[in-house]
Amino acid sequence: MNGYYYEQNRSKLGATEILIIINCILFLPWFFRGFPLFRELFRFTRYYLSLNIGFSDVPCFDRLALWQPVTAMFMHGNVSHLFFNMYALYIFGKPLEVRWGTARFASFYMTVGILANIAGGLIFILTGRPLSLIGASGAVYGVLLGYGSLYPDSRLLLFFIIPIKVKWCVLLYAAIELLSEIGSVSDGVAHSVHLFGFLFAFLYILIFMHRNAIHDMFFKDDVEIL
Repeated sequence: MNGYYYEQNRSKLGATEILIIINCILFLPWFFRGFPLFRELFRFTRYYLSLNIGFSDVPCFDRLALWQPVTAMFMHGNVSHLFFNMYALYIFGKPLEVRWGTARFASFYMTVGILANIAGGLIFILTGRPLSLIGASGAVYGVLLGYGSLYPDSRLLLFFIIPIKVKWCVLLYAAIELLSEIGSVSDGVAHSVHLFGFLFAFLYILIFMHRNAIHDMFFKDDVEIL
């Protein structure tokens, strides 16, 4: 990609920044929940915007609260949850938006995130255990796969310390999420939603862009480095 073109377009306000702004705005009730006004807003957002399953006293996805797979993408449980999701969204999402265009990137992000939440929600409905799902992680994992399919040999600092190529980072995270899901790790993380994020991102790229993301990451000779 032409470096000048990339830098010029990266500086423009686009879907990536708008998504981050929306996530931050909807996090404010949590951050200021100690104040009476925000306390009520916090309760409202948790009751109505989280993807709730199996509760009797709040709107739930399994009782036709069909907006929740969308709104839950913009909810976060604490500062680190928000920060790392938004950091990853910007680092990996902005290059995709510049490369694909705003409309296609926004479509990709929302489609993958919603489908990952729906699929993860259905899995949890089958378990019969009441819970609430929140976070943009399903969509963000999809963005990571999309970035990896375009720039597999680009390097990043894993945990801000370890240099690693993006393609190996995708493989590492996929393995961690799969092993955590198989092992039924009880860490409060919806690993199935992360895996579905990878899956639906792969299918979106395959169906709408006619590209095999796995092939492009691991078996393509002419790869780009951003």
